[in-house]
Amino acid sequence: MFKPILEKLSDEVSGLSAFNFVSEITRYHRIQASPGIRSAANQTLTRLGDFGLKTELSEYPADENIFFWSNQMFPEWVCRDAELRLIEPKDEARCLARWMESKFSVIQRSHPTPNECCRAEVIILENGEEEADYEGLDVEGKMVITNGDVMRVHELAVERRNAIGIIFDGMRTFPPVRKEGDIDDALQYTSFWWTGSERPCFGFVLSPRTGRWLRSLVKKVNKKDGFVKVWAKIDSSFKKGNIENASASILGETDEEVLVVAHICHPEHSANDNASGVGAAMEAARALQRLIDTGSLRKPKRTIKFLFVPEMTGTYAWLSENEYRIPKVIAALNLDMVGENQNLCGSSLNIEKTPESTQSFVNVLLEKILEEVKGEAKNLAGTSSYPLFRSSVTLFSGGSDHYILSDPSVGIPCPMLNQWPDKFYHTSFDTIDKVDPEMLKRVALITATYAYFIADMGLEEASWLMSEAALHYKREVLSSTERFSSEVLRKAEVSSDPSEKLAEALSLLEKKEKYFSKRGLELIKSFEKVGGDNPIFKKFEERLMEDLNEAISKSIRLAEETLANYALLRNMPLKPKKIQEPSLLDREAEKMIPVRLYRGPPATRYWLNRLDEKDRESSWKMRKDYGQDQVLSTLALYWTDGKRNLLEISELVNLEAGRTNLEYLMKYFKLLEKMGLIKTRTESVLER
Repeated sequence: MFKPILEKLSDEVSGLSAFNFVSEITRYHRIQASPGIRSAANQTLTRLGDFGLKTELSEYPADENIFFWSNQMFPEWVCRDAELRLIEPKDEARCLARWMESKFSVIQRSHPTPNECCRAEVIILENGEEEADYEGLDVEGKMVITNGDVMRVHELAVERRNAIGIIFDGMRTFPPVRKEGDIDDALQYTSFWWTGSERPCFGFVLSPRTGRWLRSLVKKVNKKDGFVKVWAKIDSSFKKGNIENASASILGETDEEVLVVAHICHPEHSANDNASGVGAAMEAARALQRLIDTGSLRKPKRTIKFLFVPEMTGTYAWLSENEYRIPKVIAALNLDMVGENQNLCGSSLNIEKTPESTQSFVNVLLEKILEEVKGEAKNLAGTSSYPLFRSSVTLFSGGSDHYILSDPSVGIPCPMLNQWPDKFYHTSFDTIDKVDPEMLKRVALITATYAYFIADMGLEEASWLMSEAALHYKREVLSSTERFSSEVLRKAEVSSDPSEKLAEALSLLEKKEKYFSKRGLELIKSFEKVGGDNPIFKKFEERLMEDLNEAISKSIRLAEETLANYALLRNMPLKPKKIQEPSLLDREAEKMIPVRLYRGPPATRYWLNRLDEKDRESSWKMRKDYGQDQVLSTLALYWTDGKRNLLEISELVNLEAGRTNLEYLMKYFKLLEKMGLIKTRTESVLER
């Protein structure tokens, strides 16, 4: 039912128009709470105002004493000039970093250098993230060169050992797209994130190639009992200013809204991240407004609001200031890094779905629109169509503004359109030549169709989409159980006790059936914001739910029969699942009921810095030891409703993600409690 909308927009949406918007935005140094991002926001609003949208610039205090939910704000930062020069040995003297050449050359939010400029010896840190890295080193009053986490190095080198500044020469890798040495001359986007209590510090960024050269020079000179020295100057300042959100609206007939969100921040010249998201959203807005103005599309029932924010910061602020509007926001879409030239960047256009704790029809709609857009080329007979670009649909991962909106404590279902991986992500090589106008057109077209369809959706459209969602979910359940059965049989083939593995799998299938049924119910209920109490709609809703439950049951029974048949063919009696005594960890988790104290995901930076050194070290160790499990903590928080105990939460995480780590979750929730972001209460099993 969205095809007529898509067809009308296909003739109007322009990839070159979106590309020009992106090009304009890249000219601003768009660090959060800075003059550059303010100028970019105003430029965006001027453009959209000219197209007939209602525009608004919202200002929030750039003040570290202000919080929106758990998120601390921060002072406005201005950098006017910066330079790092090698001055000794004199025969190697040269400029190493210069602000006027690249805004990436400074660690963002650097404090000014003491006494306007300073001279300091350079000390090598291989990484600098652990206490052992400093054994035998005197860094007091010196510049340290590191490829480690700059806030961690700041704590160990500057706070604890009185280093004066940091030189960063690291480059994250993302194999196979970005391997070691692939972009040796790029500068990685690097920033300090102050909470107000830290020792002031400044820093510069070098490319990996320049960093290796400087490190080798330091080692060579040190062997001769000499020193490598640099001269540094950063002219910067902080003040209590403003942080801005820019918004532009296509007005609807009711007070309900659909949000399109794109973060507008990042250093000057950053194109795909995320000028591309802003440019695609602007073109979607322009095209929709024009079609409405010319009568090709009618005025939608609901307002479509385009929100351009400093990433995370602006979303926390907007939601906190507009809590009364949250129930009226039907859905959202986040655009983050969407314009990539896939041949250059190595990326794929991805739909990242909402977390399963925020089950919604939005995922199905977005997938169906993408499928339609993908049919851009046909075979010679015209019997089949196919895409000329890479795309996928992925499970929730987080890492951008949709992570806040889709949190069940907020309850705005928000998938993300994103290109990943990207060879040039967060580097000085993320420039306008890496952006593809055709890709921008595709994303703007998908965005405009998605936003308008939801904004104008009535009972007829909702009834159609609800049926499609139920069919889609049946296929998902069938596919999930099929993968599960195949994986169980694969493991059984190599297990010393396959009968026990099969028994465990059969027990888990019982939990999966209940889980699928509840998620299916939530999916169908997500239409209630549109369908309301209409009796015909309600009856159809009930019929679909009955049909969905029947399909889920059949899928689970089929999986059970597959496993049982395997056992019979192998002449293997199925053992009952072993009843194991709960571990001490299980018992503790079963008694622990976490209660969230803030809406939205906890923004931990400020709260962590309030803890003592021992607790901060524990947090750092958790981050290193459980790096791959950090998405589990987000999923666990989403399942935290003040009623479930941690063991139940961990089981839900396992059902959603296919894995869990109760030990890590226990440590994480205890740390959150120490920070004052949650509280926990205990309850015996008998009380439950």
